[in-house]
Amino acid sequence: MSSQQQHCVVIGAGMVGSSCAWSLRRAGFAVTLMDYQEPGQSTSFGNCGCISPNQILPFSYPGIWRELPSWLFNRLGPLFIRWRYLPELAPWFWQFWRSSNWAKVQQIAAAQAPLMRRVIEDFDHLVSSIGASDLVRAEGMINVYDTMEEFRQAKWRYELMDEHGFEWDILAPAELKIMAPELRLDSGMALFYPQWWHSVDPGALSARVAQAGFAEGVSWMKDKVSSVEANDKRVKVVTESGAHVRADQLVVAAGAWSTRLAKQLEHRSVPMTPKRGYHAHIADPGLSLRYPVTSSSRFFVMTPMADGIRIAGTAEFASLDAAPDYRRAQVLLEHGRHYLPNLQTSGVSEWMGQRPMMADSLPVIGRSPRNPRVLYAFGHGHYGLTQGPSTGQIIAQLAQRVAPGIDLEPYRYDRF
Repeated sequence: MSSQQQHCVVIGAGMVGSSCAWSLRRAGFAVTLMDYQEPGQSTSFGNCGCISPNQILPFSYPGIWRELPSWLFNRLGPLFIRWRYLPELAPWFWQFWRSSNWAKVQQIAAAQAPLMRRVIEDFDHLVSSIGASDLVRAEGMINVYDTMEEFRQAKWRYELMDEHGFEWDILAPAELKIMAPELRLDSGMALFYPQWWHSVDPGALSARVAQAGFAEGVSWMKDKVSSVEANDKRVKVVTESGAHVRADQLVVAAGAWSTRLAKQLEHRSVPMTPKRGYHAHIADPGLSLRYPVTSSSRFFVMTPMADGIRIAGTAEFASLDAAPDYRRAQVLLEHGRHYLPNLQTSGVSEWMGQRPMMADSLPVIGRSPRNPRVLYAFGHGHYGLTQGPSTGQIIAQLAQRVAPGIDLEPYRYDRF
């Protein structure tokens, strides 16, 4: 059956889902894109805006368990667990721990690298095709450490980046002063990642991808999915409004909510949990940044946006439906003022989003092991914006039964 005769339903209108819908439509499929929110208005709306191809390392690594206690009991620390939810989080943390040995870290980096190597080319193709180049900048990124010792302890990270061909450079203090004159680093050190891009409005960028799909014939359905079914002939999606949508193929790209759908289709679920992140957006910061600045000491990022500076980060583990704790956003402001002493913080807006975090930090991309008409595109964690265009292209190729040119074995649903 040719793609022109097939109908695909894509659930999820963030950067990943919208990219899948656009790529499928360009490949000739009839496409319906579904979400209960407007395109780009969930997690894609409030992320840090970074397009970060050199981030190939997992979030679990040797020694992290020695660091956890100091993080958990530090008000300004990068990690917080709502202890009442620990029983439901325990299976995820078990798999997370299993990914922390050195052999596993090397394996995950080697699996992530081929996908990340194509990110910039795929992103450039997408934004050029839809006329969204005004929403991205190819400036690179500054990464800082508060002390030289912290950098020395993290040297293994850069050795792995070297091994897989990702660029980084040490910035001399004079170079840093020219590139980011407002930044205070004291006795720390700075690196430069030349391959990074960033979006000055990631929510608008995600929405524009969806709108480009609509302009080419993608159908939009604003509704919440209540159930999904699949057999060897068709798939069916039932929504809360009572709609029954039948199609030839289904793409599950609903971010942190994807496992609720996948559980209806598979014998077992995957170890994914919402890793909640916050941002504080400053519309009138009183200063300007040209480059995004990340702190490897404090685990957050400051990104120049079209309408100010966004400070984003932290990791909070709780139930998917737990209420936000905006004290985490206030912590980000304190970190921002540490590095930018002249930062003005009046008129701040706060936000919380749910990163779909796999225990091994690798996304799920590929065909369902049980339902050949179901494709998965979720679990991108911090890199949904980064990997969205590439994932969209891969999903469109899989839907056409075309080899995607990348080994998808490490991303399969049943790898655990």
